[in-house]
Amino acid sequence: MLVTKIIPQKRDTSKYNIFIDGEYVFALSLGDMEYFHIKEGREIPEKTVAFIQRSLIYIQAQNKALHFIGYKLRTEKEVRQKLMESDFSEEIIEEVMIFLNKYHYTDDREYANRYIKDRLHLSPRGAYALRMELIQRGISEEICEEVIEQTDFCETKDAVKWLEKKTRGQWPPDEKKKKQLYGFLQRKGYSYGVIKDAFEEMNQQ
Repeated sequence: MLVTKIIPQKRDTSKYNIFIDGEYVFALSLGDMEYFHIKEGREIPEKTVAFIQRSLIYIQAQNKALHFIGYKLRTEKEVRQKLMESDFSEEIIEEVMIFLNKYHYTDDREYANRYIKDRLHLSPRGAYALRMELIQRGISEEICEEVIEQTDFCETKDAVKWLEKKTRGQWPPDEKKKKQLYGFLQRKGYSYGVIKDAFEEMNQQ
């Protein structure tokens, strides 16, 4: 196996991207390169490459992932993206994700549960908006639907609270204000039916 190219990383100037037989394999510090006698144009034993990947690069990627999720719950997509940005190979990333999933360090279902509860508490949204926000964060549609269905919340009640907040007791609104309120609730992810019910409930108060 031939080391065909070595180039410094842009994100971390203490690391160098190592290319073997024309393909990127891993990134090492200058000290690690000297220890393993890695130089551009020099042959490197296959067993040395395997050892570096198994005993050095994998641990680096695992530590990076654990640090990333250590202070905030992350989706699998976010962890993968972080490792990709750190120039770890797809093979190493996949092995790390298997480890994280095995020990429940990443759990998209739990992430969705916490995200929805926090969202509804701090700034309520309709089911559609919640679903889209989760999908954008890498949560599968299947998990989104399942978690939303299992969440105990009333869209109409939340929409009424928004109307009360926006009108501050000035009800009923004129047609211009009514259109503004309708558009506001739409942007919050509430369906036509929910908005209609919310307006009717406000009219009955």
